[in-house]
Formats: sequence, C-alpha cells, structure tokens
Amino acid sequence: MVAAKKPAAKKPVAKKKPAAKAKPAAKQPATRKPALKRPASKPAAKKAPARKPAAKKPTAKKPVAKKAPARKPAAKKPVAKKAPALKPAAEKPVPKTAVTKAALKPAAKKAVTKKAAAKETIESRVNVVNDHLTQHVVIVKQFTRTFPTSNVWVLKDGREAALLDAGYGDKQSIGERSKFFTSEMGHLDFKTIAMTHHHYDHSSGARQLRELLKAETAINPIDEVLLHTPPTPSQGNEDLPDEEDLEERVAAWRAEALATPIDRPLSDGETFRVGGLTVQAVHTPGHTAGHNCYWVEDLRILFTGDNILGVGTSAIGPPPAGDMKQYLDSLLRMRELQATLFAPGHGPTVTATDAKVQELLDHRATRDRQIIDLIDKGYATDRQIRRALYPEIQKGLRRAAGGQIRSHLAKMVGQGIAVVTQEDDGKVWRVALTK
Repeated sequence: MVAAKKPAAKKPVAKKKPAAKAKPAAKQPATRKPALKRPASKPAAKKAPARKPAAKKPTAKKPVAKKAPARKPAAKKPVAKKAPALKPAAEKPVPKTAVTKAALKPAAKKAVTKKAAAKETIESRVNVVNDHLTQHVVIVKQFTRTFPTSNVWVLKDGREAALLDAGYGDKQSIGERSKFFTSEMGHLDFKTIAMTHHHYDHSSGARQLRELLKAETAINPIDEVLLHTPPTPSQGNEDLPDEEDLEERVAAWRAEALATPIDRPLSDGETFRVGGLTVQAVHTPGHTAGHNCYWVEDLRILFTGDNILGVGTSAIGPPPAGDMKQYLDSLLRMRELQATLFAPGHGPTVTATDAKVQELLDHRATRDRQIIDLIDKGYATDRQIRRALYPEIQKGLRRAAGGQIRSHLAKMVGQGIAVVTQEDDGKVWRVALTK
C-alpha cells in the first residue's frame, strides 16, 4: 500500500507534462545530464518509463532560456519604431531656426526704442488712501527699472487741494499726470505744489504742473538755491543711477528744475492751508540740506519725502549734499510728532511709524559698527569699504553707495572717531581710526 502511494504523489508532476510537450525537446540529448539523478529512483525499475516524461522537466526549464532570446527581438522592436520617429524629430530644428531668425528682428527694434521716448512703456497708478489723501505714481519703465519712481501726493479737503512733490518733468510723466488731474481731479482747486526737496524726481515736474493747475510752488529756501544751481559732474543727483541711456532725460529734468519759479519759500514752522486743513513745514535736513517734511496734525499724516521711504533706506550723501548726523537728528524729530501715517517720497504708506523710525536708526548704527570693524581689519579707503559692504551692487548705484559710506565717515570725523585724508582731488578718502 505504501508503494502505491508513492506514484500517486508523483501524479501532479505528470500533470505538468502538457506544458513540456508544447516545447520542442529536440535538444534534450544535450540536457540529459540531469538524468544522472535516476539512480536515486532505480528501486522502482518498472516505473522508469513513467520517469521518461519526468526527464522532460529539466527541458522545461531550458525553454525558459529560449524565451530570453525571444525577448531580445522584442526589445529591438521599440528601437526599430523609434528609428523612424527620429526622422520627423530631425525636422524640428528647421522651424526652430526660422523662429530664432525672426526673433532677431524685435531685438534690433529694442535698441531703437531706448532712444525713442514715444515708444516707451508707461504705467500710471492711483491709490486712494482715504478721503483726504490720494497717491499718484507714473512709471516710465525705461528709466525706473533700477530705482523706484517717486510719489506725487494729492491732499484735499472740500474743493481745495495741494500737491506734495511734483515728480518727473519729462514729457511722458507730465502727459500722464495731465490726464489724471483733468479727468479725476478737474473739480478741485489746487492751491499749492509743495516740494520736499530739490532732487529732480521730486521737483522737475513743478513748472509744468504749476501752469496746468494754476497753483503756487513752494520749497525750503535752502533747497530753492540748490534747485536753481546746476550740479557739478562729481555731485550729480544721489537719487539717479549712472546710466548712459538716462543722459538725455536727466538733461531735460535739469533744464526743467532750473526754470522752475518758486512762488513761496517755506521755512521750518511755516504753514499753508488746504480747505480746513493746516499743513506745516518741518525742516528735516539729512537727505538734502533743505529737506522739508510736511505735517498735517489734524489727520496725523506726515509727508516724509526721502528721509523715510516706504521700503528700504534713503540715500544720504556726504556734506554739503547730505549729512548723516543731521539725518539721524531729523529721524528723532519726525518720531516726536507721533504721526499715525507716513506718506513717503517713494513706495507705499507706512502705518507702523515708530517701528519704521527705529528700524532706520538701528540700520545706521549697524553700518557704523561694520565700517569701524573693516577699518580695524586694514581697509584704508572709502572705495575698499564700499566694495566690502556692497560687493554685488549694480554699476549705476555705486556712486550712491559710495556717498553713503562717505556720509558715515564724515559723521565719525565729527565725532572724533576717525580721521579722513582726501587724495587724488577728493576722489579717494583715506581713513584711519583715532581710538
């Protein structure tokens, strides 16, 4: 009975025979090596014929190897399919070259548009802050890509209004402002155009807007002199980058500024009226010697000009153009007014006024320490210090950055911290610490 059970156990093996029959056994003679295992089954000599099909099992494994070569041509098939697909792909570069040739034409036109002011991209933005205050910004993208454009503020009460700063005096900017004032502000009676300082981005539009709005112009008497004094090549304008494509435009701004009549000088403490509102001039030197802020106590709004910007820090040059010590003193005075809103010369309004002032004071204190540390390490000139503190600054802004360094150094000289010796006709400042 036990012997009968053994063949029964091998029956499932026999079921696999059909799978082996489907595959050719022509090469089985070469694979009879596994037949060496037959001695283990010699006791069942009668069942040897039944084992002959079992010998086909190793052949069943070897056909698997036959499938592997069958897979190789299958792998080649996709390659063959891709080969014809490469032909249209090779044709794609042809239209691409045509596109690149066409793209060369607009590139050539761009060089022309730099000189053609009429084709410049102009954008005008209006921001109504509240019932009394409107921000108007004109962006001529050609010359504002490296620095933010200036704000012109409209302060109104009832039917009366005033402008705080006049913006640029180029044809495009004035054209945009004329459209705005005619269409949106035509019902208002403009009384005053009060400029915070003499720099062209705040003053060169005043003459033409004065004629358009029939309003009187006003500025601090110190900056009135600077407005009508042509700058030397070394002075330039701290707010403008040194770019060749700005030369013609800057020349136009300069001509406008020199030709701007001032109807009323506004010294510290003097006021003018806008409807029921009183606007007071606050002399805050630093950015320029005659810089004015304008304080509207009834609204607790301070027009900060370029002493406080909506974003970043102001450029403070060395005397006589600017003065770092005076600038820091002006910041403290501006904070004492406890304004709830700063309307700056550039950028958005500021509501966290006290925090903004502290941020600027901290920034200047940090810069002082950095400069002193560099001098201790052997940096002996203003240029070396500027390169260390502004390693990646744009070429057009290097002059403004150098002015910042010199302004800090001039303050340190006044404090007795440093000594400066000018070399090469003032082009180089050699500095050393006294303590």
